[in-house]
Amino acid sequence: MRVFAGVEAMRGVAVLSVVCGHAVSARPDMVGPGVAEGVLTILASGVDVFFVISGFIIATTAAGQRDPLNFTFRRAVRIYPVYWLVLLVAFVSSSWIELSPEKRPPLDLGLIFAWTYPNWYLGPAWSIAFELHFYAAVASILAIAPNRVFELLFAGLGMVVVAVVFRLQLGIYSHPLVLEFGAGVGIAYLHRNGGLRFSRRILAISAGLFAAGWYWIFVSGSADPQLARVPTYGLAAGLLIHAVVSAEIEGQSFSPILQWFGKISYSLYIVHYLVIKWITNFTGMWLLSTSGTIAASILLSIGLAFALHIIIEAPLIGWGRKWSLMRRDQQTSDVPRREAAMRIPARAE
Repeated sequence: MRVFAGVEAMRGVAVLSVVCGHAVSARPDMVGPGVAEGVLTILASGVDVFFVISGFIIATTAAGQRDPLNFTFRRAVRIYPVYWLVLLVAFVSSSWIELSPEKRPPLDLGLIFAWTYPNWYLGPAWSIAFELHFYAAVASILAIAPNRVFELLFAGLGMVVVAVVFRLQLGIYSHPLVLEFGAGVGIAYLHRNGGLRFSRRILAISAGLFAAGWYWIFVSGSADPQLARVPTYGLAAGLLIHAVVSAEIEGQSFSPILQWFGKISYSLYIVHYLVIKWITNFTGMWLLSTSGTIAASILLSIGLAFALHIIIEAPLIGWGRKWSLMRRDQQTSDVPRREAAMRIPARAE
């Protein structure tokens, strides 16, 4: 599958947005409750960008995939090793660091496999539960009808709309944020059929929707912030990724620095929350100013994320890719043998 430099750069923008939002809002007593909430409200939209990107990448990948086991294995290798390592450190650290105001829950299978939310030990990992449920739906489609990926994904997203409108209880599949994956699926479908065209107007509308979402959720105080995110942050993220993919198709290049952040984005997303909690719980040891605490949180998170990416994430992704190619080659080589066997007439008794 083609790697879109623009999408990688937007991953970098999204993860920096989330990290900076958590770094600023970690100590409301230091920056002020209003500033902390206002900054986090807009910068949390990086998660909406992640969901749209995931919808685009996974739908594009699945459209050329025929093996649900291969798809599931590659996703598991991508998600779990870094998550399990950081979760273990968070679990041990929770004995002396308060990771969340609520009472510490037991480390059950739902948390170990990031299948449930919220996640007490790693706050931002709530979004991984949404990702995993989306992957499960795609893997099921590949197992049932691999030639009808887009049709069945759109049908499934239609069911999510019905569940949201009529408030049906389908777990994560009835949560409005699932619809943001649908925006990415739609972009993948347009790309596959040559329907993407770049327009600066789309970028302007996207920026306006991000601002509108911040105003609606933070200033006006939406009664249902999660639902309010979909027509504002979600649509804005969809238009942004549409514009970025279209621009790249037409020859636009993107910042190598942002692409680098995109490459380490998963490790950075997983580790930054715990790093920020460490630093903000021991400010007396650091003797840092407010701005120094924020900067230290961000820089140390980036450093640890880079180490995790180099030592764990990148080698495992490479190994998973090799395993996938070997499995595909094995399946391809088995086809002629099966066809030849079918042509050999049965021996007469």
